[in-house]
Amino acid sequence: MASGFDWKPYIIMGKSMNGYLFGEVCALGAALSNAIACTCFNKAEEKISAFTVNLLKTIVALVSIILLRVMLYRTFDLKGIGLEGWIYLGLSGLIGFVFGDFFYFASFLYLPYRISMLIFNCNVIVTALAAWVLYDQKLQLLGWVGIILVFIGLGVILFKNNYENAEKHKDKMLAKGICYAVLGMLGQAGGVLLSEKGLSFVDVAGSTMAASQIRIIVGVIGLFFITFIGKNTKTVRRDLKLKKPVLFVAIGGICGCAIGTTLTLQSLEYIQAGVSAAITSISPILILPVTVFIQKEKIHITEIIGTITCIAGVIILSV
Repeated sequence: MASGFDWKPYIIMGKSMNGYLFGEVCALGAALSNAIACTCFNKAEEKISAFTVNLLKTIVALVSIILLRVMLYRTFDLKGIGLEGWIYLGLSGLIGFVFGDFFYFASFLYLPYRISMLIFNCNVIVTALAAWVLYDQKLQLLGWVGIILVFIGLGVILFKNNYENAEKHKDKMLAKGICYAVLGMLGQAGGVLLSEKGLSFVDVAGSTMAASQIRIIVGVIGLFFITFIGKNTKTVRRDLKLKKPVLFVAIGGICGCAIGTTLTLQSLEYIQAGVSAAITSISPILILPVTVFIQKEKIHITEIIGTITCIAGVIILSV
């Protein structure tokens, strides 16, 4: 990597932290960022459209990542990144931000958003399998056990608590919501896999932020293209007049797309894609305090069991 400030393990927790553990901490940070972002986006969609949410949060993320890179590395230059890097990271941005995120946010309209998150976070299995096939990243038996435990823990918590709500969404609406969430999940998995490949072609100061910058630039271009050729211009203009939802989107864009995406890419430099995706997928667990203290929901024994299961899975992945 190029010289300059870099997020080395000793900067965060001293020399005792090895690279693998640092990658896991980054993935955990991404999970927390995504949890905050998801809560903000869900709140914003009570007033504005899913397309506007996706467009605004991507623009906010682009501004945030450029400012952050300037503060840390004193540059936002992308010179030195070859065509192959732009292709892989650009495709990652289109698939992740334009395709995946749109369908993910749209699923909130048809499903309880924590069920959408569960389906979306199944990308951990897809990512691990695809990384095995494409990049020969073979996980050991314990790795698969950890991933499966994380998945089971999420299922116990989210399906149990949302069963009654899900029953209200019958037939076409339920099927449409599930379909959208699955498409969002596939977009996320594809974005992570392409990002990992693209990172190998980036050799500039603040490489992971530079990679995020490219992804988001291409994502913004794609979203603007869809806005102006489609019928979304009037909707976006109308939505921009609503200050409170726009503020929620801005907070979510900074947390999820700028900080979360950068931490995800940083984790991929130290740990396997499947492990990174597994740890990042615990973001629905991190939303529980919000649902308890703000939305006044009760915690059931199933949530405690599910949380313990997820934590056990993450610990196994850390071994």
